[in-house]
Amino acid sequence: MNSEKKLIKILERFRDKLSDQEIALIDSLVKLPKTMQDSWDSSDMSYKLFTDGASQLDKNNAGIGGLLKNGHETVFSFAENIGDCTNNEAEYLALIRGIELCVEKKILDVKIFSDSELIVRQVNGDYKVKNERMIKLHAKVLDLCSMLNSWSVSHVLRDKNMEADLLSKEGLTK
Repeated sequence: MNSEKKLIKILERFRDKLSDQEIALIDSLVKLPKTMQDSWDSSDMSYKLFTDGASQLDKNNAGIGGLLKNGHETVFSFAENIGDCTNNEAEYLALIRGIELCVEKKILDVKIFSDSELIVRQVNGDYKVKNERMIKLHAKVLDLCSMLNSWSVSHVLRDKNMEADLLSKEGLTK
C-alpha cells in the first residue's frame, strides 16, 4: 500500500474526531478523493441516518430513536419504547427501525451513523457477534441493508449524535 493510501485510510478512520477546520486544513494539504471529501462535508445533500438506543435495565425499559437528514433538512424521525432489553439490543433495534423506514420510503442510498462503536464494528465485520440474541439482530440489519442500493455504517462521537440520543431518551418515556 502506498503512503497516500495509508494516509487516506488513517484519515478515514479518525474523520469523526476531526473538526471542520482540521478537515479543511487536511484538504488544503492533501488532495483527498472526492468521495471522502463528500462524506466529510456537512452541507452534503446525501441521506444520513443517525440512530441511538437507550436502556434502563433497573426499570426494565428501553427506547430507540433516530432521524434521517438530507443536508440540514430532517426527512423523518422516530422515538419508540421497546420494553425490556440491553443497551446493545436497543442500539441494534434503533438501527433496524431506521433502515426499515428508509426502505419503506424508498430511500435506498444511505450513510448510517451510530455512537455505538461495538454495533458499527460488528456490522462492518470488524468484530464477531457471539451473543445469540445479538446474532439475530445483526442478521436482521444485514438483511435490511441488502435491500439498499448503497450504504455505509460509521461511528460518530456522542456529541455528533445528540438528536438521535434525545429521541432514544424520549422513547424511554413513551
